[in-house]
Amino acid sequence: MKYLGIQQIPAQSIRWLQTGRNFVYPPRCSLCGIAAVCSGTNCGLQIEQIAPEIKQACERCGAPVGPHLNTSQGCSYCKNERFSFNRAVALGKYQGPLRQLILHLKQNHGAHLGGGLGTLLFYRNQETFEKLGLNLIIPIPLHWTARLHRTHNPASIIAEALSHRLQAKYYGNILAKRKRTPTQTSLTPSNRRKNLRDAFEVRRRKQVVGQKILLVDDVMTTGSTANAATRVLLEAGASEVNVAVIARAPGL
Repeated sequence: MKYLGIQQIPAQSIRWLQTGRNFVYPPRCSLCGIAAVCSGTNCGLQIEQIAPEIKQACERCGAPVGPHLNTSQGCSYCKNERFSFNRAVALGKYQGPLRQLILHLKQNHGAHLGGGLGTLLFYRNQETFEKLGLNLIIPIPLHWTARLHRTHNPASIIAEALSHRLQAKYYGNILAKRKRTPTQTSLTPSNRRKNLRDAFEVRRRKQVVGQKILLVDDVMTTGSTANAATRVLLEAGASEVNVAVIARAPGL
């Protein structure tokens, strides 16, 4: 079969070419540089250097909390919030090297970092993810105007990595941001909620009905963005929504 006079390469041949390339040039983890597809544990001590583990996190919003605190009903950051998602988990706090990696990930040259960070997020929360029985992985979308000057959506790259590890379906076009909104960091918590009112919509609603969804983003601060997206997914028929982020930044 030909297209524009060029012989089309069969899919099987492409896979063999990729295998050969990986043999000659073994893929390297973008975070630790080991010549193998990183399993998370391969990063060794670098995981703790990149993102020190949150020793105890709120069961509801994923924020770091003090020891021996019952957070089943929330913590000081979220107890007054009416979150519609079931729970949130994070790789670490939005500080130090992890913050710098996320800032690079948001740049056009930083897309390669998303897969490695998504892998670490999976391995740190693997037991939790497996217990949730997830069916569908969906990223927080960008408004189409944001894509005019950004080559990628960081949440999408992280979500794809989680989808691969969890063996759950990934759909990057079910949830859409239909309203352009000011940057959340410039607003007060109450204005953040107002800012995102009617900002999201669900496309292909039939694919959402009855699904246990993992909603993915790079950073979670007050949870307003995740909550606004969760509401439209539940209204479309999702049975449950949980949230996963690379970093938790409560109080910002």
